[in-house]
Amino acid sequence: MQLIIQLDAETARQLAAIQDHTNQDYALVIQQGISLYYQQLQPHREFYIETKRQYNLVGSSQAITSSN
Repeated sequence: MQLIIQLDAETARQLAAIQDHTNQDYALVIQQGISLYYQQLQPHREFYIETKRQYNLVGSSQAITSSN
């Protein structure tokens, strides 16, 4: 996938600093950043799925009703 993006000045400065510090290609810096962000989201996704599973919301097509 090819992307063309506009960065604000601060984000561009941060990207340049990371690239300068690591001596990695800009594309690799961005790919690794996306990978780290994705990894951070996984525990939240797993928690969400497990919570739904605990309350029998995963795979259930029945409506949830409250007893009065």
